[in-house]
Amino acid sequence: MKPHAEVEQVWPEGGRIRVLGRLHGLDGLPRDAASGDGWQAVLLLREPRGPQLVYPVPVVDRSFELTVPIADLIVPQAPARGCWDLYLSHGETRLRVGRHLDDIRNKASIMVYPEQLIPDDERLIHVRPRYTINENLSIDYWSG
Repeated sequence: MKPHAEVEQVWPEGGRIRVLGRLHGLDGLPRDAASGDGWQAVLLLREPRGPQLVYPVPVVDRSFELTVPIADLIVPQAPARGCWDLYLSHGETRLRVGRHLDDIRNKASIMVYPEQLIPDDERLIHVRPRYTINENLSIDYWSG
């Protein structure tokens, strides 16, 4: 299995999305990469192609906690619908955030997280984390 950031818990509440997990498959990385500073959460706007967001992420003994304020996910002048992909990055290493080490398949239809609402001008923006077809974690937004 490829190195990745394994999701253990997702907490979408209070205007943020909190993700707890562990780094897996990093045996070839320097010792300081498994624990310490230098890790960042990188969120890439996939649909539509757009900017990226970067947040520092503490890693202790391969465990991480990532928190994203949902208001940051709304891009001015963006279409009414979009999707952010989540990664953890350290130097040249970029790991996709996902959940692969359990026996649950097709998480997108089983693990459905609650949406949160953000007022934006004259509309409401819905934000919800979800698992992709490849069991990676992404965050969707849409107006409605």
